Amino acid sequence: MYGHEFKELRLEQGITQKEACKGICSESKLSRWENDQIEVEFSTAMKLLNRIHITSHEFMGWSKFSPQPETDKEVTEAWNKEEIPLIKHVAKKQLDKYHQSKNPFDLLSTVALFNQLVILENHNYLPEIDQIKLANIFSKVVIWSEYYLSLFGSSIFLLAPKQVYGIAKLILKDVSRITEANTTYDLEVMLGVLGDATIKLILSNDIKHATSLIKEIKKIELPHYMVFFTLTFNYLDKIANYVTTKNEQPILNLINTMVQIGCPIQAEIYLDVFKQVKNNLDRKTRS
Repeated sequence: MYGHEFKELRLEQGITQKEACKGICSESKLSRWENDQIEVEFSTAMKLLNRIHITSHEFMGWSKFSPQPETDKEVTEAWNKEEIPLIKHVAKKQLDKYHQSKNPFDLLSTVALFNQLVILENHNYLPEIDQIKLANIFSKVVIWSEYYLSLFGSSIFLLAPKQVYGIAKLILKDVSRITEANTTYDLEVMLGVLGDATIKLILSNDIKHATSLIKEIKKIELPHYMVFFTLTFNYLDKIANYVTTKNEQPILNLINTMVQIGCPIQAEIYLDVFKQVKNNLDRKTRS
């Protein structure tokens, strides 16, 4: 029952029951729903939400009815504390649980910790056989919901470049469904994940697939208020080109432009990415 949460949102906006349900359902039906005495049809609920200017995504996010992915408390604690020994201990414990249960969701519940260890220690502790199983799970995803997008985003640095590229292409095949959902948040999650996938490919010196991915992403029609992502993928295009040409001036020019137009935080993020790529290239040159 979640009619009472609709009622709270309606009252906060000063909308009467009569105004909310006119042409949709009777006031008595709305009243009973708002008092959790009955459930209403899905189509009716959507019309009522539209009448009070709330999207279904917003309603699900704000209401206690919203289903949240179940996360092991120990995993959450290890993630938040960012203590390497604790992360290693919990990650191994969760992986052992998966090896016993063979339940793919037990594997998915621990990948964020292994991914974090890659970032903290630059070492992938997830066994290769489990990396293959993880990629196989993502390859079978049919609907790229926020849940699966977030999980892939938390696994990118555990997977081989070829796997990352293949999964990113699967996401792009589902882009129409994501955009048609009309939820800006899902679109932002998708673009953020694809951005991380591109960075992974560049750091792995897989420039061919990185530029191919960027080209496909640029075909997505984005609303004007998401120009940040357009700038970001243009920037990553320059980063990929730098790996080949070693010409860093276009990158530095763009970072300087970001500072001049009043976006110092974004300029700092771009600079950090450039430093990672440059340091990675230097290490490979020395070796």
